Amino acid sequence: MKKISIMNIKGGVAKTTSTANLGACLSQKGYKVLLIDLDPQSNLTKLFKTYSMEDLQISNVLLDKSLDIHKVIKKTDFENIDIIPANINLIFTERNILVDNTRSQQNRLSKALSKVNEKYDYCLIDCPPSLNIITVNALCASDEIFVPIKIDKFALDGLEYLLERIEEIKDEFNPNLNFKGCFITMDSATTVNKLIKQELKNLLGDKLFNTTIKQNVKVIESTFEECPVVFSNKKARASINYKELCKEVF
Repeated sequence: MKKISIMNIKGGVAKTTSTANLGACLSQKGYKVLLIDLDPQSNLTKLFKTYSMEDLQISNVLLDKSLDIHKVIKKTDFENIDIIPANINLIFTERNILVDNTRSQQNRLSKALSKVNEKYDYCLIDCPPSLNIITVNALCASDEIFVPIKIDKFALDGLEYLLERIEEIKDEFNPNLNFKGCFITMDSATTVNKLIKQELKNLLGDKLFNTTIKQNVKVIESTFEECPVVFSNKKARASINYKELCKEVF
């Protein structure tokens, strides 16, 4: 199972949308996909209609080493896609991990996922917009990192810091971690976009993917339908973009 974290320390850059739709694209190719929601907002969980305050969720996986991870995984309405959901309790999970000195704090997710390594082809992890112990767990468990970027005045803010932290985690905890690259979301043909894209190209070189995800109202509509746009509107521009991105990065 190849494990991929989709992350950015900025919010509102389409991490959840990208996790859902790249997972959908892989599932359409016949791959078995496990999605993991590590964001307390739980938008990925809600998109796949698996939100619950009573059921087991990712917090339980991170806090209880004796828990059978199979009991936490939920089926979705879509073939080949399962999910480990989140709920608002994830807000308190970081504190509970940090005060627990009985075992390692950083590799809890990695150890849990080793139990389902043979069951799935891909695991896509939707990370929170911060570099906390939850995100560190995601990176310690991952083989690759994709960073979605929304073009705006602050697009480059924090990016170099993020890349430095990724290298630190690679050196300290996970030598197999590979920063695969960045891709642009909510793209539009404006002068500002072209200028910032060039800045990103200068900074990232071949680590900036060629495919961009165009601004598309169909993506917003798909969230109300609780369905990835790749499934809800196959001809939408964003659907085509995500399929092209999937082909490029996988």
